[in-house]
Amino acid sequence: MERKVTYNLLKHFFLTVLLISSALTLSQDKKPGNVQSNKFLADTSSYFNAEQIIEMNKPSLISIWYHTDNYYSYYSYSYKDTTLLNGSGFIFTEDGLIGTNYHVVDGIDSLLVKTSDGVFYDAELLIIDEKNDMAIIRIKSPNGRKFPTIKFGNSDVVKVGQEVFAIGSPLGYEYTISQGIVAGIRDNEKVSFTDPVSYIPIEKSFEKVIQLTAAISPGNSGGALFNKQGEVIGITTYTYTGYGNLNFAIAVNSFVYFMNSIDLANIDNNEEARKKREESLYFSNLKLANNYKSEATYNWYYVKQKDTMKTADTFVVKQDSIAKVNFSKAEMFYFKCLNIAPDSFQVYEQLMDLYVYTENFSRAENLYDTIRTRFQSDSLLGLLSSSLANAYSTSKEYKKALLFYEKMLTKDTGDIYVQYQIANLHEKMGKYKTAIREYRRIIKKDSGYTQAYIQIGAIYFYKYNDYRKSKKYIEQAYDRELTYYGSTYYLDIPYYLGLIAVKERKKFDAILYYMDLKSIYTYTPEENKKKAELLKAIREMN
Repeated sequence: MERKVTYNLLKHFFLTVLLISSALTLSQDKKPGNVQSNKFLADTSSYFNAEQIIEMNKPSLISIWYHTDNYYSYYSYSYKDTTLLNGSGFIFTEDGLIGTNYHVVDGIDSLLVKTSDGVFYDAELLIIDEKNDMAIIRIKSPNGRKFPTIKFGNSDVVKVGQEVFAIGSPLGYEYTISQGIVAGIRDNEKVSFTDPVSYIPIEKSFEKVIQLTAAISPGNSGGALFNKQGEVIGITTYTYTGYGNLNFAIAVNSFVYFMNSIDLANIDNNEEARKKREESLYFSNLKLANNYKSEATYNWYYVKQKDTMKTADTFVVKQDSIAKVNFSKAEMFYFKCLNIAPDSFQVYEQLMDLYVYTENFSRAENLYDTIRTRFQSDSLLGLLSSSLANAYSTSKEYKKALLFYEKMLTKDTGDIYVQYQIANLHEKMGKYKTAIREYRRIIKKDSGYTQAYIQIGAIYFYKYNDYRKSKKYIEQAYDRELTYYGSTYYLDIPYYLGLIAVKERKKFDAILYYMDLKSIYTYTPEENKKKAELLKAIREMN
């Protein structure tokens, strides 16, 4: 009996020890620091949900706005003065440097940045990478404020299927967050899509883009794409509208590489950084100038209409005002380009074209003087004069054109090209004797000026039917061309000589001139018509 009791006591003792041991083991398994049972939780301990991500990062995200006095409202069917939201961005330095898309700030002359606390700041374009659609802008006067910043992630480790969050201002709804996954990663991606706002076709080639299912819309452009660690891994850039949920972001490593290639801290003092910035600003200002020029010239007829209006028309008066504002802005941005690159003939040419189209002749004259002093190049001045002559000829403002050129000639009496334009204008005005006299003056100064011979011969042929004098001048032109060049590219030389041969009943000569005429390359209907006309005249000689 005692043995049985002792056995049972031992049995209960061992069972109790076993239970206590099991309990201790279970208790240890439930401790947070146990690595074995928490091997998955350890990797995800720094992950955040959508609520946490927007709460952490909202102070470092901004919306980009611009002011315009020429916005057409399809609700009121009128233009209005307003401030518009154009895209998104993220602050990456405490002093207010912001990353965004180039197309968000392209063509804007009044950048405004709005922070999450509702404060607006003036901003300036600092530098761009147009190829990869990236831009860095800077808050102009932070007033000593230190801004919260985002944290860059590593887009090279992004995996298809991982969760992402896009934060931006789609369609003006600021600080909208959308959640999705990485749908694909595309290297050296060439894309062709339509801008969702302007509907202008856009073609880009990106080093690396992240395709995502998180919803993005116009206004999201330039915004930050976050991973679950709350790091920026991309810049939301474009979407294919009308084709389902096809949205894309530039991989942030491309932006980081772009950012690190510039000494941002010393961008105002560093020579290489300064050159890059000036180049960016030059092309941005030139694009702005050309855009405003197009707007001004497109609506300039309202200015002319207002000047001749007998009864006030509110719409015409407003369009007149808008056209003049656009003219002033175009002029201002052309001058900004010239401040950066004073020898840019392209800018002078565009500015001169603006003055000529809007008939600002005094400004055109002053600009012409500047161009003459700076370039002293006959070829460039000839190009400019040609564009002026074409503009005047198209508008048939011959008297104004003549006044312009005569003033230019008084500044340099030896300018043969300007003198030729004067003679040509007299011819177009029907003052043929004056034109002949002016062309002869040119020949006297420069006996090799072939076009002057041709124009005199043409006037004698068509206006006076004096084929002998016509032949004399055109043959002189032909002899000079053959002597110095062995042939001619002036179409009118064999054309008129061929027609004169027909008049003189010299069929063989006419055929030879036609062969010369036929060998000259032509590309306009008017030039081809001359070939057909001479051939027809020869055939009718029989």
